[in-house]
Amino acid sequence: MCGAPAPSPALIEMMMRYYDATTTTKPAPVVEFADTGLWSTAPAAAEFADTGSWSAPSTPLDSSSETDASPHGGAMSAFYYHPEAAALASQQMMMPRQLVQQMMPVPVPYKMMAPPRPRVEVRQVWQSNHREEMALIESLLPRFRYAAVDTEFPGTVYRPACPAYLLTPEKRYALLKANVDELELIQLGLTLFNDDLTGANAAVVWEFNFREFDPRRHRHAPDSIAMLRAKGVDFDRAARDGVDSAAAFGPRLRKWLRGGAKAGLGRAGLVTFSGGYDMAYLVKAMFGAGYKLPATAAEFEAVAAALLRRRRVFDVKEMARRCPGADLRGGLDCVAAKLGVARAVGEAHQAGSDSLLTCHTFIKMKQRCFDDDDKLTKVAGMLTGITTS
Repeated sequence: MCGAPAPSPALIEMMMRYYDATTTTKPAPVVEFADTGLWSTAPAAAEFADTGSWSAPSTPLDSSSETDASPHGGAMSAFYYHPEAAALASQQMMMPRQLVQQMMPVPVPYKMMAPPRPRVEVRQVWQSNHREEMALIESLLPRFRYAAVDTEFPGTVYRPACPAYLLTPEKRYALLKANVDELELIQLGLTLFNDDLTGANAAVVWEFNFREFDPRRHRHAPDSIAMLRAKGVDFDRAARDGVDSAAAFGPRLRKWLRGGAKAGLGRAGLVTFSGGYDMAYLVKAMFGAGYKLPATAAEFEAVAAALLRRRRVFDVKEMARRCPGADLRGGLDCVAAKLGVARAVGEAHQAGSDSLLTCHTFIKMKQRCFDDDDKLTKVAGMLTGITTS
């Protein structure tokens, strides 16, 4: 186009930003964290070494990114193609629109952009509002058949002297007992849900913050506490304003579990991920301060069955191991990602967020691998760290 005016600087900048965003930006590599579980495999001097430190979180850290990938393989920046961009360029460059469109990178149509996720509220529970929130939970129990739980605790201060996979079931339970007896619960996430999560059946999520643990006075794994602080846990506020797990939470939990077939907590099933520690801390909370877990795994299972009123317990990690034709090994975020399940709110190692992701992962796995009650019954009661290898 001889004699055509040069494009304006603003237009050049707009086109360069678009070109960079869609053709030159490379996606960050996807990193799959190893399934470390709750154990450190570093050798120690004794059978259960009292280390006071712990380097691996209970589930792998979330490696997902909020950046959406473009169809071209690049990461989408904040600048998106606008349908009138070619028209604007055509006017300023005095060139036919069709020619300008050929010069520009392939646009990302609006319909290909992921819609924003619906807002999910995690209801924070403190001493000041625990009565109101517990009353709300009780009012909703008849509506929801399942409950997913997740616990956050101060890591582990005892670890095995050999790799965890070499432990016998008896020694694995003894290790769990030693840590749970020694340490206190920090948070509990609770999600009430049904098989159908649409409309009025949308899951409801709570995050209980407990007061018993104080990192200045109680034993803990320093790396675990640093990680929880980075995830937003306010230990000073928890010590000051947290719920009393023994006096306030434990008795109410026992009441919810006595609710029966029409209004009991999780009457169709309690759902966890790598749930041995989750169940152990729930049992400890129901019995109150000073309680020590039973000496053997068999005794623990009998106590838990009595407290849970024979409810079915589903450990999604154990379900993943038994899902035919699929490699679903890994921590919660890894298993969820392999099933195409996204975290709806919050971050890994926030109890409320993890309980909701456990709920969504359970539903997806149930649909994929355990689509009738007989299949589901076969995996009920298997808990990582207590009943399985």
